[in-house]
Amino acid sequence: MTGTSGADDGSHAGETDDTSPAAGAGETPESGQVPEPPEPAQDRRERWLTRARELRTTTRRRAKEWWKAAQPVLNQLRWPDQEPEPPAVALVVRRVSPTLPVPAQGQVYNFVVGATFTWSSDNARPELFGWYVDYFQPHATQRLRRIARRCAAEIPPDRPRELAIALEAALTGDDALPWGYERGGVTFTCEPEVSVHLDEPVRKLLQPYWDQRIALDWQRDLDRRRAEYAEDRRKRDSAERVDDGAAQAGMPEALREEHPPRQREAEAAPRQAGKQRGAQPDSIMEELLLNPLPQPPAARPPRPSPGEPASPQAGDASPAQGDPENGGPSEA
Repeated sequence: MTGTSGADDGSHAGETDDTSPAAGAGETPESGQVPEPPEPAQDRRERWLTRARELRTTTRRRAKEWWKAAQPVLNQLRWPDQEPEPPAVALVVRRVSPTLPVPAQGQVYNFVVGATFTWSSDNARPELFGWYVDYFQPHATQRLRRIARRCAAEIPPDRPRELAIALEAALTGDDALPWGYERGGVTFTCEPEVSVHLDEPVRKLLQPYWDQRIALDWQRDLDRRRAEYAEDRRKRDSAERVDDGAAQAGMPEALREEHPPRQREAEAAPRQAGKQRGAQPDSIMEELLLNPLPQPPAARPPRPSPGEPASPQAGDASPAQGDPENGGPSEA
């Protein structure tokens, strides 16, 4: 046969041909170097796999370093795929609850409790928000009624402020605000604002008492103000007297007058005003004293009838007396 199979070539790759001239003569190749025996195929494969693993490790490490360094720049240049979701909007509504009558101490009279509930939610749909509020409102009202009943049981019916303070103190612990409600994955918070008022029968009973108390308070305030005004006026008068005395203290005895300057000016002012008005009186009484009312005219005597002597008039002098001016007789 002139040829051999590939398997035979591979099995005898490491052997020399004894029939070649060089083999028979024992000569070396022309280069003068003895060729190294060929490397086995298994070792060559392991060496290439090791180098490939080292190259892959180095490449991954370098790629991670480059990506980390380029990440800030890429974040600035990258366009978002979609718009960011808008922030959640909290929906808020206020609902006024009907007044709640709560029995006071003795179970005879009641307190009137009013409440305004503030509802809010972050994940409720606007079109269903009102429906959820209507659903939770009775639950919150009943909860507030239960707390108010417990607080009002020991408080007299004429002290609503004490009940308001007790309610504020009771909204702690398990009943601390805000109250949370949930249904179908939708959460709500509720914060009640509470006010307490008197019942109408109690108001009518207390009204006369408060009428008198208000009148006494106003009278006391009026008396206090009158006392303050009187004290202020007394201090002003005292200060004026001190000033007038100090002004006259440094004058010679001959220049001192009976009245201080302020009093003299006060007394001279009405007289000067009277002179300017033409000496007119300052008051109605003074006018009546200066100008008395005229006397009414005297009545005329009746005419004498025919045949009767004429009676003398009241203004005429008696003939017996005579006229003193004419030298007539007069009484001694």
